[in-house]
Amino acid sequence: MTLALRLGRTVEELRQTMTARELTLWMAYDQQSPISDRRGDVQSAQVAMAVLQSQGAKVSFDDVLLDWGGGAEDAPAEDDEALELLFAGLAKD
Repeated sequence: MTLALRLGRTVEELRQTMTARELTLWMAYDQQSPISDRRGDVQSAQVAMAVLQSQGAKVSFDDVLLDWGGGAEDAPAEDDEALELLFAGLAKD
């Protein structure tokens, strides 16, 4: 779906026109230069981490990276705890 979105085509159009070889090339390209929105999330997390750390906050890359997985039910509690730690680190200044 991501490839169809990036190319401005429907999945069905890609199925009808794209060969297996071309799809394999796109998959290899995605490994080198991601075509999904994940790349932007990683870049934003790097900037956020650098800014927060420059202000003395004790945060890691995983603390600021968005998780779009929507996984376990206890995930919001973990996120709340991470935010509390983040704000506590910022309040020390």
